[in-house]
Amino acid sequence: MKNNLSILFLGLLLFSSAVFASENISELILSNGLKIIVKPDHRTPVAAFQIWYKVGSAYEYDGVTGISHMLEHLMYKGNNNPHLAENFHHLNDIGARGNAFTTRDHTYYYHILEKNHLALAFKVEAARIQYLSPSIEEFNIEKKVIREEMHVRINRDPYLPVYNALFQYAFPHNGYQFPIIGRSKDINSLSLAKTMSWYKNNYTPDNATIVVVGDVKAAEVFELAKKYFSGIKKMGPASKIQSFAEGTQTLSKKKENRYIMPDRTKVGMILLAFKVPSIKTSMPEWEAYALEVLAGWFESGTNSRLTKTLIRKQQLAHEISISYSPMTRQQSLFIIEALPAENASLTQLEQALDREIKLIKNEFISKKTLQKIKNQMIAADIFDRDSIHTQAKIIGQAESVGIHWTEDARYISRIKDVTAEQVKDVLHKYFIPANKIVILQYAR
Repeated sequence: MKNNLSILFLGLLLFSSAVFASENISELILSNGLKIIVKPDHRTPVAAFQIWYKVGSAYEYDGVTGISHMLEHLMYKGNNNPHLAENFHHLNDIGARGNAFTTRDHTYYYHILEKNHLALAFKVEAARIQYLSPSIEEFNIEKKVIREEMHVRINRDPYLPVYNALFQYAFPHNGYQFPIIGRSKDINSLSLAKTMSWYKNNYTPDNATIVVVGDVKAAEVFELAKKYFSGIKKMGPASKIQSFAEGTQTLSKKKENRYIMPDRTKVGMILLAFKVPSIKTSMPEWEAYALEVLAGWFESGTNSRLTKTLIRKQQLAHEISISYSPMTRQQSLFIIEALPAENASLTQLEQALDREIKLIKNEFISKKTLQKIKNQMIAADIFDRDSIHTQAKIIGQAESVGIHWTEDARYISRIKDVTAEQVKDVLHKYFIPANKIVILQYAR
């Protein structure tokens, strides 16, 4: 993605590090490649610390699916590292909140703590990136935990297999096809040695970004980063998102791609998805923002187009939700999830969805409606950013998919710039049979 924002160069610090600053955000890059981004927010004496690694399930391949998620579990094992275990207890004692998440594009760990204890977060994560040494007993326990997690997730969300199937069919030629938690057969066969090799290759400074938002000063945060991370060297070649040669599992170039799930649930569901660009892949770059506005048009509360027509007027749907994630390294999906009303069939609901999308494609969004959607989106964005954790997450997620943090400062202006013509353009360009995937989950 092209980035036309200029950045103020402030100079070189110790350890061959470069510091940049813009929009009240500062950036430091250590000589080992670690990037640290700091955004002060002095409303409360709290800091959000996050460390992001550019590795997730999209970097995996057959035989090791789920290895990134497995490693996330193991990163909390400190029995063979007394200092790490002691620091975990210390974080708990001071009331810090923390967790970790694995996605297709990245894995990240976070701590939210009183600002005077920020050094402890640096100390813990510096130890994790260098000294992880789980025992075979701990490894086997986590295997069991993950197998149970698979079972619990499906019981809690019977539609999870539908979403896994969607990504499998939508991305047959890259690692996005794999479920984040992995495949059962691969988890069962995964070895500790292979997992530790994954750790050494990917948990390395030049594959990581630290983001700190809160009641802090950039210079002080940078000193902590240099103290705890500057001596850490790169351990191996980082993995790359997997790409596979084209095979029989290709999207149709002429008609939509339809799949029926083999298992049934208590309530049926339709997933209707279109392959669309992300901010990283959109050309021109405004397309991703036009898709964001389009998602707002489709789902802007009780007055949204699909809700008014399919739920309130035609009473064919019980629930409709829209999802579109513009923050992905590869292409993204514009997903419409629809649950049928009690007396409606999946066929009736799907036909109604198709009719409504065709009508919308032939309409021109009014200036008043467009402005209302933008206002709602901007208000929601401002509200979300009230959280220092969310502020840090937006920056870290962008950096981890190859979008520089300066682009985040332009989000509101880019949304404001979206025109009705651009919304119509992305509808006609991407909402076509060749980009369409339909997955049906029938009720028992």
